[in-house]
Amino acid sequence: GTRTLLSVKLDDAGEADRLFSILMGSDVEKRRNFIRDHALEVQNLDI
Repeated sequence: GTRTLLSVKLDDAGEADRLFSILMGSDVEKRRNFIRDHALEVQNLDI
């Protein structure tokens, strides 16, 4: 498959930090809730 790299602009930095903290942090419940709440929005999943 093809991978795409996207540039994160400075105005996106706060949101990127929030998402990174949710998805890579130690709070499993936050991560599980985020995945559950956004599962139907997924268009490209690289696992």
